[in-house]
Formats: sequence, structure tokens, C-alpha cells
Amino acid sequence: MKKKTVIENLIVSTLTQLITLILGMILPRLILLAWGSEYNGLLSSVTNILRYLSLLEAGFNTATLQALYKSVGQDDREQTSIVIKTSQHYYHRISVVYALMVLLISIGYPLIVKSEIPFWETFIIIILQGAVGVINFAFRAAYQQLLNAEGKYYVISLITLLTTVLTYAAKILSIGYFNSVVIMQIMSVLVIIVQVTIYAIYFNKRYTWIDKDARIDESLLENRKYYFTQQVAGLIFNSTDTFVLSVFCGLKVASVYATYNLVYTALAQIISLIRGSTSFVLGQSFHKDESFFKRVYDAYSAMQSMIGGIMASISMVLIINFIQLYTQGINDVNYIDFIAAFLFSFNLMLECSRGASLASANIAGKAPDTTWRYILEAAINLISSLILVQFVGMKGVLLGTAIAGLYRTTDSIIYTNIHVLNRSSLYEFKNVLTDFALFFGIVYISHNLLNIKAVSYVQLFGYAIITGIIVTAVYGISFIVLNKNVTRDLVQAIKHQ
Repeated sequence: MKKKTVIENLIVSTLTQLITLILGMILPRLILLAWGSEYNGLLSSVTNILRYLSLLEAGFNTATLQALYKSVGQDDREQTSIVIKTSQHYYHRISVVYALMVLLISIGYPLIVKSEIPFWETFIIIILQGAVGVINFAFRAAYQQLLNAEGKYYVISLITLLTTVLTYAAKILSIGYFNSVVIMQIMSVLVIIVQVTIYAIYFNKRYTWIDKDARIDESLLENRKYYFTQQVAGLIFNSTDTFVLSVFCGLKVASVYATYNLVYTALAQIISLIRGSTSFVLGQSFHKDESFFKRVYDAYSAMQSMIGGIMASISMVLIINFIQLYTQGINDVNYIDFIAAFLFSFNLMLECSRGASLASANIAGKAPDTTWRYILEAAINLISSLILVQFVGMKGVLLGTAIAGLYRTTDSIIYTNIHVLNRSSLYEFKNVLTDFALFFGIVYISHNLLNIKAVSYVQLFGYAIITGIIVTAVYGISFIVLNKNVTRDLVQAIKHQ
């Protein structure tokens, strides 16, 4: 029954991510050429710092989504209206606090970072970038959660596609015509206003049944404190690296990290679109049938692990060649680092391997029991990164992330299988370890036996197509062999549509 929605989500989301990926590769290159590694490092660092402010919504977004999974799954429009109203109440308050925090950061950050960029320029850049978050919280966040819960990820993707193209076009124009970082940031604010307007028009037309005078029920978000802690820990885990590097190693090293991270963020976004296109099935199935939920979980988990392996393996074959092309003509810092690329890929696989188990634990209402695990993961990452960066620089923070990720992946798989699925975790570990074995084998072959040296992006794209076909076939065969029941279910589902 969900097949049509999933397909729509995947098609639109894939198109959006491909265009975003292409534009996302072009812009930092132009910034590097126009203003150098320091400005690139600054923009990347500011983006990561402002992610910490998203902690203000931490807990509310996840609690809202979990509540909507239930009301949407049961087709209860009255309850859905109550959830939306309650969520909006909190988001409006959050936007005010967010604005005040942006102001404090815009004053404090330029005073502690080592940079030749003027104070006032850094100040304005942070203010303008923070304005995007304020507008998002105040006018869009609650309704977007409803689209996610209903599985209408394709609507979000279409709006994102339009505004992404507008944003990058405006930024490229700012670099080429105005040669101004400040004007580039102003353009971003204008585009987010356009995006919010589109959302408002869409909901006023398609969701007239939402009761805007519905009561506020705080009990619907009773687990928000646990989700808050989880997201605080998750943000620390995901955003520690750039901040630590900018403080301890300088903005140029942060720029090297940001350049590699550009690729891996794009890969993570592709994985995220697959999650976004299918996660509503996992969320709604838990509230309907236990047997069906387990089957959905098995398919979801195995696919996540396999896709992570495919993305990480393809990147290891091509990443160094891409970085050589991408940074050609930029000589203010060395950008070539195979070990760093390996650790980026390894961490991407770890993140994919635990995605299904983390999501399912929250869907099952286990947040009170699992929150301390998020805190431990973040602590391991932060402490190990702060220690290791002193000895091996950028590789140290990536290794810290890997150490924490190994713990969290193992722990989450074991916990979810025992406490949510009531079974052994050996089946899931079999899939994950097989994918890692294939990854290590491909890394060895690519580093020691292959010698890919494309001299243009067109040639590199050709290598990417060939590599993608081979790697996908390897992982696909492994998936079919290890997951015969899941494969049979998928084939039968397709035949019956």
C-alpha cells in the first residue's frame, strides 16, 4: 500500500539530491578560488557552530514526529491537529531564544578564533546565517514534521529542490558579480523567506482540515526531555570535529576537513533521502502489527547497511582523485590524505549500520532507557578527539568519531534486538559484518591494485559509473544470499502491485 508513496519519495528526493550534490560541489570550489581556504573554513565552522543552536528544538521535533506517527497511522485528524498546535506553540518560543543565542555567538566567536578576517565581517556572516534558522523555527518546522509522518517526503524534496537551485544561483552570482560574502549570506535569507511562503500556501490549500484552534496537550510530548538529551549528544557527536579543528589546528585545516566532508555529507544526504522516503513505513507499522514491523525492520536494517557499504566503497575508490581535481590550483594547505578519507568512509558505514536500531528504539518508546547511551557516545567522541587531535591533527578527530561509533553501533543493535524485537542480534550482525568485510576488501584493492587518475570531471564520472555498477553488484549479490526471506518479500510485494 505504501509502494507508490515510497517510489514518489525516492524519485523526487534522488533528483533533488543529485542537483544539490552538483551545486554543492561547485560552490565551495568557487569560494576557495575567490576568497581562499580561510573563508571556506570560516563558513564551514559557522555552519557547524549554528547546528548547536538546533538543540533548542531538540526533543520537540522527534517527540512531535513520534506522536504524529501514531495519530496519522490511526487516521485521527483531531489528534493530529492537537499535536501540530502543541508543536507550533513550542517552536514559536524557540525562535525567540534562537535569535538571542545567534547574537551572542556572533559577538563571541570572532574573539576566540584565529583569523585575519575582520571582526565585523564575521559578525554579520553569523547574524545572517542565523536568521535562516530563526525563520525556519518560527514558520515551517511543525508542518514539515506532518509531511514526514504522512510519508510525503517528496513534497519537502520538491520545495527543497526549488529553493536549493535559487540559493546556489544567488550565491554563485554573489561571488562572480558582487564578490561579497555578506551579500551571499543576504541572498540565503531571502530564499528561505520564499521557501516559507511556499509552505504556507501549500498547507493553507491542502490541509484545511487542521484545526488551528485545537488545544495544547503537553502530555503528547512527554518524552521530549529524553529526545532532547539524545539530540544534544548526537549534535556533539556529529559537530565536534570542525569546532575542535578550527580551535586547535586553525581554519585552513578546518577547510581540508570541510572539503572531504563535502563529499561525505553529500553521500549521507543520499542515504538520508532513502531513510526519509521509507521511515514512515517503519514508524506506522509499529502501531499496527508486530510481525509486520519485524519484517519491515529486517528489510530497513539490511538495506541501510548495504547502502552505507556501497557509498563508502565507491568513495574510497574515487575520493583522492576527486580531491586532486577539486583543489587543483589551491596550494595554501595540503588536501591529500588517504587515511582521513578511509576514516570518513568508515564512519559513514558505522552511522548507516546503526540507523535502523536507533530509530526503532525511539519508535518503541524506549527513549528513557537509551538516552544515557547517547551521552556516553558523545563523551567518548569528545574526549578521544580532544586527546588525539594533539598528536595526529585531523585524523585524530576522525579516529575519535570512529571509536565512539564502534561502541554505539554495537550497543544499539544488541539493545534493539533484545528489548524491541525480542530476539537474538546475530542475524543483524551477520549483515553488518559482511558489509564491512566487503568494504575492507574493496579498500585494499583500490589502494594497492588500482591506479585511477582521471584528468577531468567527465572522465572521473565515467570511472564512477563503472565503479558504482561493480560495487553495487558485489553488495547486491551478498544481500540476496544473506537475506533470502527479505528478498522474497520484496519481490512478492512488487508482483502484487
